[in-house]
Amino acid sequence: MARAAAQQGKAKPKAKEADRAAAKKQPKTASSGAKGGGAKGEGAPKAKASPGKEKPKKAATGGKRAAPPARKRAAVPAGRAFTGTPLAPPPESPRLLRQTKNTSAALALLEKGIELLFSKEIRKARAEFDLLVSHYPAELEIVARARSYLQICDREEAGRKKPPATPDEIYALGIMEHNQGDYDRAIAHFRKSLEKHPEADYIHYSMAASLAMKGEADAAIENLRRAIKLNEDSRVHARNDSDFSSLESHPEFQALVGLPSPQPSGPA
Repeated sequence: MARAAAQQGKAKPKAKEADRAAAKKQPKTASSGAKGGGAKGEGAPKAKASPGKEKPKKAATGGKRAAPPARKRAAVPAGRAFTGTPLAPPPESPRLLRQTKNTSAALALLEKGIELLFSKEIRKARAEFDLLVSHYPAELEIVARARSYLQICDREEAGRKKPPATPDEIYALGIMEHNQGDYDRAIAHFRKSLEKHPEADYIHYSMAASLAMKGEADAAIENLRRAIKLNEDSRVHARNDSDFSSLESHPEFQALVGLPSPQPSGPA
């Protein structure tokens, strides 16, 4: 029995050595790698995800797209309003390649003509440009600019000379000229209107008013008489119309509109 126990005691160290050898032959596990690295899971092989099951990555903002940066408008200098469209610069004098002793005088005519043209005084502007072209033909650059403005004058005058379409428009032009004090042109328009409407009492009346303002008493009374014959209301209108004030002392006008004639004063 004592021998058997001694053999068993000797066998125990051998069993421990066998266990140590077996432990050396086994591969290191994840736990042993964790012990060597100090951090849990470091050194372990990463598991590959199976195809088709990979989850989409989410952005740090919870899956929402980040808003684009706001666009900044250019700063507008203080004291200036932003209109969006640039204004056309005023007309400037042409840049000349050469100058002569007549250049200043030619430029003065050009600038004066441009001012008149932009003020719609077409006839006066044309006169300035024509004067420039005829007196300073050697100023080629300035003359070329003047000729271009003369073409603008031609277009403007062509538009104004276009005849009105109807007699009523011609009559309206006569009224406009009368109100502006151009009685000759007003009378010309009224006469042209009467060619289409010879029995229009209002045209005869307007003609009489323009003639009275011009100082042609006899012709004014004749046209007024025609207007009253066509329309009795013209008598009352003429009696209170200031356009006929120059005829108030005329006996025929007094009798025509019913004004009392002044009685001669007798001896006291």
